[in-house]
Amino acid sequence: MPGGSSGTAPVGTPRARAAGIPRPWLPYRRHLAAFASLSAAGQVESVLSFVTTAMLVRLAGAAEAGQVFFAQSVATVWFLVWDPRMEDAMQHFVPAARRGGPGRGTRLYHRLLRVDVATGAVATVVGVAAAIAVAASGALPDGQGTFLVLAVLAAGTATPSGSASAGYALADRLSRLGGIRVALALVGCVVTLLALLAAGPAGYLAAGAVSGLATTALLTADACRHVRRACGVPRGGVGGGGDEEGDARLPGGLVPFVMKSSATASVAVAAENGVSLLAGLLGGPTLVTYLKVVAAPGRLLASVINPVSAQLHPRLARARACGRRAAVMRDALRSSAVTSAVGGAGVAVAVPLSGPVLGLVYGPAYTALATPAVVLLAAAALRGTVVWGKVLPSALGRPGVRLAFVTAEGLGLMGLLVVAARSWSGASAVTAAFAWGSLCLVALSTVGWFAALRSLVRAMPPPRGPAEPSRDVAAEDSPS
Repeated sequence: MPGGSSGTAPVGTPRARAAGIPRPWLPYRRHLAAFASLSAAGQVESVLSFVTTAMLVRLAGAAEAGQVFFAQSVATVWFLVWDPRMEDAMQHFVPAARRGGPGRGTRLYHRLLRVDVATGAVATVVGVAAAIAVAASGALPDGQGTFLVLAVLAAGTATPSGSASAGYALADRLSRLGGIRVALALVGCVVTLLALLAAGPAGYLAAGAVSGLATTALLTADACRHVRRACGVPRGGVGGGGDEEGDARLPGGLVPFVMKSSATASVAVAAENGVSLLAGLLGGPTLVTYLKVVAAPGRLLASVINPVSAQLHPRLARARACGRRAAVMRDALRSSAVTSAVGGAGVAVAVPLSGPVLGLVYGPAYTALATPAVVLLAAAALRGTVVWGKVLPSALGRPGVRLAFVTAEGLGLMGLLVVAARSWSGASAVTAAFAWGSLCLVALSTVGWFAALRSLVRAMPPPRGPAEPSRDVAAEDSPS
């Protein structure tokens, strides 16, 4: 009634905002802001990494820069084995713990964070000791031991950063995470370039260790603060002992979950590196270079689309904790619709431009790779339609599903490369055959992921306990 106090205020009016009635466009604005922030952070980090690497090669030369890259590769493999990668476990188990009472989610997050930090510290100390021992034995060239020690320190300081990122996701502060990552990347690039000019390759690696430690410390402290705000302060304080039986033990199934999620990440990286290694053995450096060139457009598209999975992970985990099957299916299918449109647009633009762009960037000889580059871009676009597959199994407590997919795809890609190298002659022909085979493999994988989506949603447990109140409205108007 006009002028009366009864009735429902129109959505989006000042009266509705005062009454706490949500504005329907705000969630989309918030999600778009988070996507833009994370995507921008990834692009800025990639560009600045290219700049520092190019400067290293120009100032140190190919031979000494190669020693640095070798040391970084060894450090990456070392932590590939020993980093527990607690971020997936955090996003799966913390929402369930949060439903058990105020502060329980915060306590579990801190406990898992301490495990991640302690494991990374032990792996770093052991790795440094091993590098020193190998260098002392004379098995490494002069200076390589120093590079290896510094590379292990740089990689070790970055191991808890994944847990910090999970904290931002749990607190619904991914927009803030993207902005901080951009600022830290800019500062880290300046520090690294100054150290490279002052102390050469050793300064380059030392700056990576220092900036990595500062970045991890800042992100972790800020993430912990936001997790406390979102999940509450536990009784007895964050560092105090739990006064309830539920606080005294870790969730059941945590160890198998962590082992499977860590194995998945390790297999994914190993498969990617394995294709390059196999290409070098089968076709020499020319085939490796061709595969790197034709994969570049797909990698660029993936860097644009992948932030969607980071946004989906906490949403899917919360929906699973509440037993909301419809919400999981809705978010997955909506993300597929959006990413398929983005991928289709990218392929449409690349068809007429790929040849001229490859010729401009790499030289006229590389224009012949335009077709395989577009084919692999189409494969990346198709894979992007199931971008939720990166996080759905872990969010629903089934990390072994993604492990199976990643293992099958990795073995399939390497098998395709072997068949292509034995069936065709010439690096260009092998590259084209591998590209078309990859597209077919990704198509099969995509069909499998949609079948898995239906199966995983059906297998979700029913709701348990009172539903957790939604934070969407509060998060929309709160600063990030």
